[in-house]
Amino acid sequence: MRHSAPLPPACAPYEGGVNRSLAAALLLALLASAAAQAEDAQSRAAKAGELVTLKNHSVLRLYGESAKERGFAQGWLLAPKIVECLDDALTSLPRFTAQSYEKRLLPWAKARFVWDKAAVEELDGIWEGFTAKLKEDERTCPALKRALTKDDLYAINTVADYFGPACSGFTVWKSKTAGGEVLHGRNLDFPIGRRAIADQVIVVNEGFGEKSGARRAWAGVGWPGMVGIYSAMNADGLVCCLHDAYNVDESGADEGYVPRGVLLRRIIESVDPAAGDPAQAAAKLAAERPAACGNLFHMSWPAQAAEKTRTQPSAVLEFERNGRGNGEVPVTIRRMDGSDAIVATNHFCMRHDPVECGRFDAISKGIDSLSAKPEKIGPTEARKILIGGMQPTAAHSLVFRPDAREIHISLTRGNIMSPQVAGSTFTLKELLARSK
Repeated sequence: MRHSAPLPPACAPYEGGVNRSLAAALLLALLASAAAQAEDAQSRAAKAGELVTLKNHSVLRLYGESAKERGFAQGWLLAPKIVECLDDALTSLPRFTAQSYEKRLLPWAKARFVWDKAAVEELDGIWEGFTAKLKEDERTCPALKRALTKDDLYAINTVADYFGPACSGFTVWKSKTAGGEVLHGRNLDFPIGRRAIADQVIVVNEGFGEKSGARRAWAGVGWPGMVGIYSAMNADGLVCCLHDAYNVDESGADEGYVPRGVLLRRIIESVDPAAGDPAQAAAKLAAERPAACGNLFHMSWPAQAAEKTRTQPSAVLEFERNGRGNGEVPVTIRRMDGSDAIVATNHFCMRHDPVECGRFDAISKGIDSLSAKPEKIGPTEARKILIGGMQPTAAHSLVFRPDAREIHISLTRGNIMSPQVAGSTFTLKELLARSK
């Protein structure tokens, strides 16, 4: 750290061993001060989070008393990965260059989106932790040829609002599954590079108390630098996963957009699946602000909650940025039918007829075939069904068991796409358990 105070007279130009000793002492003092600052930052991060390896997966546990402190922990613990992920996106996403990022996405993210107070505080914390961990030259993104700024954190959190890739998923229960439990399978497809895929982290956020907004604990899979989440389950067994529909806006004229990863997180943090119809509660949140592109939020919840609320345990919210005038309903809900199954790819969106989709058909046929067997569909069979929707851009595949509060996680490894990776099974209890 640079100091602006004038140097003491003893630090005048060298005139012998005494002044050299004083200069050396000053240098040591400065080094000690820098070390103390680093130790303080490390201690601050440790109070709010930890990065551990569990079953060969990186797990980021966040448990600070405020959004800002949790952000600081992430920024400190994942600082180098934040630079890597943006650089990888700039060098791997189609038609996405440093120039298009600087000229289009970055100003779009700054001008068109509305960030709630908690998101702003968390991003401020990430920036503080990030800059405390890395020197300016270490914060340089090779593709941009400059150091990252706080504005880049906001842009990172809107990349998925700018692109529309091809996710797929399904929910089955009752007659389709072993024991009648609810199973939710999900492929997240996004054409990012291998390094960004390898940098995926299991994110675990402890719940806040009443004084902090009573946000529920949750776990999901995400990327460094993100305050939003695209695949997650909360402590009450509510699952929500983001899918794209075919109407990406790409920097249109509208504004006031909600970052959809943040919207999904707020749904996960605030909706109790046993307190009423979860789909209706989530649709109310989604209707508050426009989105920058088409969305399918695929939700599931435990069978016990479904029985209590007299709902079927899954639904898909369908909404887009248009249609908020002339009395149109901004969000519609597609429910499970009598088949005890629902499938989501990318070909449904409000006010649009479904189009042909081979992945939708393959997943549907897989469900029918495997549920006809005596053993029905379990987690292993669910992963086999996800192979039917597999894309060469797969990043992760998850099988949620809301009744058991369990997640089976498979991440793409090299050329092996995530539905084909055996993966690991985690309970929410073990993910939330701190190591210290």
